[in-house]
Parts: sequence; structure tokens; C-alpha cells
Amino acid sequence: MKRIALIMDGWKHYFTYAWPSGILERIRRTGEDVNLYIFNSSGDWSRDEKYNEGEYNIYRLPDFRKFDGIILDLNNIRYPEVREEIVKRASQAGVPVISIASEQEGFYYVGIDNYRAMREVMEHLYTCHGCRNYWFVMGPEDNYESLRRLEAIKDYLQEKGLAFSEKDFFCGSFEYQCGLHGFEKLLETHEKLPQAVVCGNDNIAVGVCEAAAAAGYRVPEDFCVTGFDNFDKAAYYAPRITTVSHIREEVGERCAELLFRIWNGEDQPRFHYTGTECIFWDSCGCRAGGEQREREYLKNQIMYGIETSRFEDEVLSLEYELMKCGTVREMMHCIPHCIPSLKCDAMYLVLDSRLDAFKNQKEGHYNARLVENEGFLVRGYPRRMKVQFAYENGRVLDVEDMEITDLFPTFDAPEGGTDFLFLPMHFRDWTVGYFVIRNAVYLMEKQYLFSVVKTLTNAMENLHKKEKLEYMNQILSELYIKDSMTGMYNRLGYQKLAEPYIRNMRRKKKKVLVLFIDLDRLKYINDNYGHEYGDFAIITIAKAILAHSVSDAVPSRTGGDEFILLQGADDVGEGERIARNVRTELTQVSEQMGLPFMLSASIGIAVAEPDGKEGIEELIRRAEELMYQEKTEKKVERKS
Repeated sequence: MKRIALIMDGWKHYFTYAWPSGILERIRRTGEDVNLYIFNSSGDWSRDEKYNEGEYNIYRLPDFRKFDGIILDLNNIRYPEVREEIVKRASQAGVPVISIASEQEGFYYVGIDNYRAMREVMEHLYTCHGCRNYWFVMGPEDNYESLRRLEAIKDYLQEKGLAFSEKDFFCGSFEYQCGLHGFEKLLETHEKLPQAVVCGNDNIAVGVCEAAAAAGYRVPEDFCVTGFDNFDKAAYYAPRITTVSHIREEVGERCAELLFRIWNGEDQPRFHYTGTECIFWDSCGCRAGGEQREREYLKNQIMYGIETSRFEDEVLSLEYELMKCGTVREMMHCIPHCIPSLKCDAMYLVLDSRLDAFKNQKEGHYNARLVENEGFLVRGYPRRMKVQFAYENGRVLDVEDMEITDLFPTFDAPEGGTDFLFLPMHFRDWTVGYFVIRNAVYLMEKQYLFSVVKTLTNAMENLHKKEKLEYMNQILSELYIKDSMTGMYNRLGYQKLAEPYIRNMRRKKKKVLVLFIDLDRLKYINDNYGHEYGDFAIITIAKAILAHSVSDAVPSRTGGDEFILLQGADDVGEGERIARNVRTELTQVSEQMGLPFMLSASIGIAVAEPDGKEGIEELIRRAEELMYQEKTEKKVERKS
């Protein structure tokens, strides 16, 4: 089984579904043992740069060396550094790489011949309509297709000896607004109208026509307008827009066919062009034939509106249900329930385990680093991630504690012609995971996925913020009952927790150890070596007590050198073991640190039986007496 990686970026948040559709059509036509892996971002539309960075990180998920071929669509990626990183990684993969509609050194090219097609448009205007004076409203200056169309225009003008200057050109985007602003700008800087306005695509051409109408001009009576790409608006706008038609799915098919030939060892040229056809319509004064099928188009638009309205209602239902969820897994269960339109074979949610960091943080433990940056990656993905949810063929799978360290074999498929779509999940530029859908081209065509993933991500981020707030509130609520130096409960905390702890242990029919621990000679250490050594001694014994007590114990610092530990016990000997371990650790630290004194502690142990009648104060008093008895014996030994 071979694997193809397809890297592409949406136009705004719309999927370019024609590429995967064409690739899969070619794979399935002859039953090739090839699967398609689509890594898609929507990083070209938001004004939040950090959001866009989070989207683009999905391109760092695949290891290109594990694929047999790579197809790149880089035209909509706004950041040059992102494009350069993808190109570098692809070139180092050691497999054939195809670039769609953008020439990249060392890669195969598949797409239309923008240069030739634009020259045909210019030739038509020059020959058939006698145009000699032009304005040009084009796409982005860093877009390969736009640059090739501009190059064709300038070469043609020079060959015909037609005068032009840079002020005749306006370059912006491929959006309708570019046409509006471009025409208005050119109108301001020129004394008279041109004979033709040549546009980078049909969106721009419609914008030009609208701006011209607003200024009191008519197309084509006052000047010709041409577009490119043959979008629906070209045929159904009035006037119909002269354009260049090409079947986008053919690009995907040609990419797959090229990879098959390369894998078979056939020598292939670097450039592969798909067909184009110029359609000369009303906007340049032509009256082309061809049926518009306006009723069919109107019907499709009506049905699209109905489907979109239904889907928007489903998304609202999803938003409402997600608000009630307490875990990400519960959220994922809502998706197939709330969005029946989301037809696919399978979906998976893979997350960074740090997403549960606040929920899993040990009670009472303040982690400043976690609060500050939360540990999420900005570049790349963690080596180990959790499969939080898996839904296959109509049923939810049990994925409790399922980890993933690689895309394969988790996302392999035994049958060729399967596609996997990978979508980024992130909180701005913090990467939290990715969403995977198997056989998703239908959903890409319907343009449903962006809204679903964005809604889910927002809900996940709100839940994460809620857990962070609860964690911070827990820390704040415990500050007044915790000793800041040792992290143990202070006297107030001990008074608050001790009695309930004893009662709870007795309900469970468990013995309770009461250890009264006194750090020996703390005053001597402070007086002779300074309070820094004294503080070190206090922290050291506290660490030893915490290290050798169970997780539900109540360890307290009730005085400068006094500590009380309450802990459930299975046998009486457990208290002696804890005391022995604490003393051993104090001795080891003293020797390892080369302290000018030996750390030691006097410890008294009392045991509360499950059916005992003694109160907490009586138990403490008994343990304290035993501690003082040991301390007195040590003083006698030192004097002798």
C-alpha cells in the first residue's frame, strides 16, 4: 500500500476539495493500492496572527519520509516562512514531489498554463475588439499564478509595442473587494477610461463591474472587462464575464497519474499542464453561445440555502450541547448526535495530554510554570498523544488510555482509495491536537467542517479555561491553610482537617497513625549557623515527611520545629517504618550536603483504633509525650 501526502490551505476557511476529489477519482478508477492523507489548514483568513500560526502547525504533523509521494498546494499560504519550511522538508524526504499551480525548484509542476491562457485573453481583446489601452486589476503579488498572468500581460504589451506603466496595474487579492478598490484607485489616477480592464479572476471582475456601475459607467459599453477561472458568478452575473475555464479536478487526476508513472520507473517531464478554454462573453462585447441552465442553477442555489440553513441549526444545537459537557469525550459524543449531516466513515480526536494538566494536578500543588505557559507546543506535536475519541461506522470505540506515537498504523487502511483528512486543533498558537476524518471529501465539498471544528475547539478552550480557573481557585482557597515554606498544612489547616480525617478513617474501620515530629536543635542551628541553615533544615524534614506519607495523609507544620502527621495504617509497625525512613533521609542529606551539623528528629507515635474513643487532642498529647521522652533521652546521652 502506498501513501500520498497532500498539503493544502483553504481559501479563507473554504476547502479546495477539487484536488483530493480528482486524486481519489484516478486512484479508484483502476483500483490502485494507494491512500491519500490530506493535511489542511485555514490559516489565510484570520487577522489574528497567532491563530493562523496555530492553523499552519498541522503541516508539521506528517513525517514526509514515511510517504511515497507528496503533493503541495502552497498558493493560499500567506506566510513565506511557512511555505519555505514545507518546501525544505518535502525536498529532503527523498520521494517525488508535485507542486500544484506553483513552480518550485526541483519539484514537478501540475496545473494550467496561466501564461498561455492570459496571452489568449490579451490576443482576443487586441485582435477582436481593437483594445490598445488597458488597466489591470490583479491578484496578490506573491502568488505564483497571479505573477504568471502578470508576466504574460507585460510580455504581450511589449511585443505589440503598446505603452503602459506601473500605474496601470493594481495588485491586491483574489477577492471581490480587490475589484472594487482597484477600479476606484485606477479611476483616481487616470484622466480617461481604458478600452479594457483585465482582471486576475472572476471575483475581481465582478467587483470592477460593480464599482464602474456605481461611478456611472457601463460594461461593455464604456470598456471591456475580463476575468479568469470560470466561477459560477462569471456565467450568471450580468453582464456575463469573459473568463478562462478549466476543470480543477483534472489537476488532481494528473497529479495521481504522474505519481503512478514515476513509481513505475517512467521518465517524466517536469511541467504538466491541464486544459483551459477561453469563454468570451458579454463583458467584452461578445455573444457566446451555450446554455446557461439558469433554472438548474437557481434550483441548486435554493437547495444549497436549505442545506446551509439546516446545517446552521445543527451547529447551534451542537454549541448548546457542548456547553453542558464536563469532558472533551462528552463533547465528541455530541458531534454525531447533533450533526447528522456529518457523513463520514470515521472520526478521531487526538489530543495533547497537557489538556488535562489542571484537572490532573495534585491537589494543593501550585505549579507556576504550568499556570504561565500551560506547556503546549507552538511548533510541532508531542511525541506521545492521546486518542481521546474514536467513532467508526456508526459506533463509538473504547479508546480509554489509548496513546499514539505516529500516524501509522493507527491511520492506515487496508483498501486503496481511502482518504484521511487531518485538521488542526489549537488555542490561538498553542497546539492541543488534531481532528481526523476518514473519507471526508463529501464534507469538504459541502464546506461543513470548518464550522464544526471551530465550534468544538471553542468549547474545548472554554472547558480548559474553566478547569484552570477551578485550579487557581483551589490554590487560592488553600493558601490560608498551607505553610508557604514547606507546602504542609499550617496550624489552621491542621485544626480544620484533623478531626474530620479521624472520623473518616474510623468510618472505614482503619487505624490512624499520629506522628508528632520535632526537629532536634533548631535553635542551636539558627544561633550558630544562621537562619538560612535553619530554614534548610525545616524544608528538608518537611520533604522527608511528605515523601514517606501516603497521598491522603494530613501532614502539618504546627510550630517552628514541630510537625504532626496523620495517616491511615494497616498495621502498627507502619508508624515505625515512616519514622525510620524520615530519620534515614535526614542523615543522608546531612552527609551528602556536608552540613556542619547532623539533622535529626525526635518522633512520638500513637495509634487510634477504629473503635477507639480518644479524641484528636488526646491522641496528639500521647504522641507528644512519647516525642518528649525520646528528646529527653537524647539530651542525657549528649551530656554523658
